[in-house]
Amino acid sequence: MKKIIDDFRKGLERIRWFSTVFAERMKIEIAIFRLLYESDRTAKTREELLRRIGERVLELKDHHDKNILRDSVVAEAVAEINKLEKTIEDLKTRISEIGRVAE
Repeated sequence: MKKIIDDFRKGLERIRWFSTVFAERMKIEIAIFRLLYESDRTAKTREELLRRIGERVLELKDHHDKNILRDSVVAEAVAEINKLEKTIEDLKTRISEIGRVAE
């Protein structure tokens, strides 16, 4: 009878260990998914800004006296793109760090 109780306790310990490991792994995976989603959303915003720059360049193509890079719309979009690219790189770094910790 003692052996059965000991085996049962060992089984419960294994189940607890597995459930703890599984829960931690799920937290890590969810964090990675959130960061990937945020990175994707940021990349889409960047693409929208690039499209806006392209449209503005086409609007200004007949204005030879206007410096396109000094146009307020283009300059603001370029500044925002620079911020977004840094954000995307930071997110990728965080994702890779979390991935390394998970291993």
